[in-house]
Amino acid sequence: MSQASIIDALRAARLSGEKLASYPGPAPASMAEAFAIQTAVRTTIGWTLAGWKIGCTSERAQKALHTDGPFPGPLYRERIYGAGAHVETLASNSRTTEPEVAFTLARDLSARDKPWTVDEVLEAVATVHPSIEIVNPRLPKGFNDVVEWYVADGGLSHALVLGPGVKPLARSDYARITNRISINGISKYTGIASNALGGPELALTWLANSLIASGLFLREGGVVTTGVITDVFETQIGDFVKASYDLIGDVSVQL
Repeated sequence: MSQASIIDALRAARLSGEKLASYPGPAPASMAEAFAIQTAVRTTIGWTLAGWKIGCTSERAQKALHTDGPFPGPLYRERIYGAGAHVETLASNSRTTEPEVAFTLARDLSARDKPWTVDEVLEAVATVHPSIEIVNPRLPKGFNDVVEWYVADGGLSHALVLGPGVKPLARSDYARITNRISINGISKYTGIASNALGGPELALTWLANSLIASGLFLREGGVVTTGVITDVFETQIGDFVKASYDLIGDVSVQL
């Protein structure tokens, strides 16, 4: 099968939410090919690019997905929800639920002669948000696949629930953000933001420079969510999940 068939199948699965019963072609041969497939799906799906997610910024997530580094995936305006929203999923979907620290940007971080530094990237932050990402791989093996499929499959994102924004923090505060997770009112998990690539400010900086290397860049008004900071966990249809963060507030979702 051609790369066009893979692109068509992944786009259709993203739009429908349905898991693919079989592979639409061979696995991408490289991360560059995987990102090219992701880009083709993103630019033809008909949705509005609202920003980016960073997958596998924590060692726990990398272990779960059998990879050793982060990767980007698009966030779509059509799949971003406010705090307390009801996010629909299908019975066949995964509902891996990931509490994350997210940012919105006050200005572009476009290409230049040298990489952006952490301090420069933080100067471009408009607001900081508590968030919950719902992850759903659409390929047959789910989380038991090769990382190239995860990248091709849009970083596996299904939806992002974005809590209210607060003013930027001091650089030293980001890695120290902690959170507490409850499911249906029962306390379940805790996390710390340093689990995401050493801190969300470092993950954001990685993405700013990684996108430039791929011919893209972070844009004013864009949303970036920086990766799970708790254990990786599944939820069920009907679950109510609340994530309470110190310093940046609370966010919840009804599945």
